[in-house]
Amino acid sequence: MGGIFVGDAGYVSKELERDMYIEGKRIALIKPYKKMKKLATALQIAIYNTRFKIEFDFRNLKLFHGLENHFVRSLNGGFANIIFAMLSFVLA
Repeated sequence: MGGIFVGDAGYVSKELERDMYIEGKRIALIKPYKKMKKLATALQIAIYNTRFKIEFDFRNLKLFHGLENHFVRSLNGGFANIIFAMLSFVLA
């Protein structure tokens, strides 16, 4: 699996960060604490801010629009739940 994985420094160890990295395929961006002496590029800061927006929207989908996060009885029912929650979010 490739892409960019974003996490918080408090939840990701250095070992896990090294394990996640695959040159040319996968990178792990770990947001440092304010007291840490790591520099972040403008692109990394933009990715961190996007992560917050995505997590905020998923929180709203779960709390206010009925997106359930448990085992569903059927695949069609699971997809229907996701679609209805997203439609409710967009149309609200």
